[in-house]
Amino acid sequence: MRPMIYVVPSLKAKEKLQDEGRAWSEEMGFSFVPRRKRTISDLMADYGPNFLVYSSRGPQIDRPEGSHFFSLNMAELRTQHIRKGQPDHLLTALQGGTPGDVPLSVLDCTCGFGADSIVASFGLPEGSVVEALEVSPLLAAVTSWGFSHFVHEKDDITAALRRISLRRGDYRTYLKNDEGPHYDVLYFDPMFQRPVEGSCQFQPVRAIMNHGSLTPDLIEQAIQKARRRVVIKERDFTQLCRDFPQAKLYGGKYSHIGYAVLECESWKK
Repeated sequence: MRPMIYVVPSLKAKEKLQDEGRAWSEEMGFSFVPRRKRTISDLMADYGPNFLVYSSRGPQIDRPEGSHFFSLNMAELRTQHIRKGQPDHLLTALQGGTPGDVPLSVLDCTCGFGADSIVASFGLPEGSVVEALEVSPLLAAVTSWGFSHFVHEKDDITAALRRISLRRGDYRTYLKNDEGPHYDVLYFDPMFQRPVEGSCQFQPVRAIMNHGSLTPDLIEQAIQKARRRVVIKERDFTQLCRDFPQAKLYGGKYSHIGYAVLECESWKK
């Protein structure tokens, strides 16, 4: 049974913003409750961690450590580079090292803040489909709001957001399910469970991140599930390359982040 999520307006929210928050809450099946001048500590005492604050920036996760609301994060800079014709290592990996005009269907299994889904939706060939899973109900709510409501100053970025479909779910459950749908590419960012300790953006959500370990067994299941390839984002590929010596690695010479690509034998044949 999924826990109830409560949505409260920001402290200084006007009536229009409260109505907007209430409408979104009803759309999502959440419970909208009045703020009554309660502090974040008060809200945590009343609702535990299962609440979102609806502000002019949309729903946000407010904690004593800080606030998390939807933004493009690193996708902002990366889409600018793509617009200028510069390569993006994620796009190269998703396309198996040979960029072209063939559309792909991609499932981002660990969506998180959504930056990689945004880059994929923006940069993959026209007709591609990008869907995403996020196991944390609060993070899924914030990111899905961004995909469906955030308006960027550039129309093509907004269009890329609208093309992404996000649903709350655990990729481990998806991999164990024998039924479809199947995707050309399954993408994983296991780094999200091991964020850089000093990164401010992770502080408000650190306690709710629960993507679990991407074990060799799960990777094997993903290889069986994907039509073409499995792509894994990592900092250190030592163990992965021991377990899967056939992996092809992509990434910048001076980048701490790279992508391992495992081609599915069923597709090769």
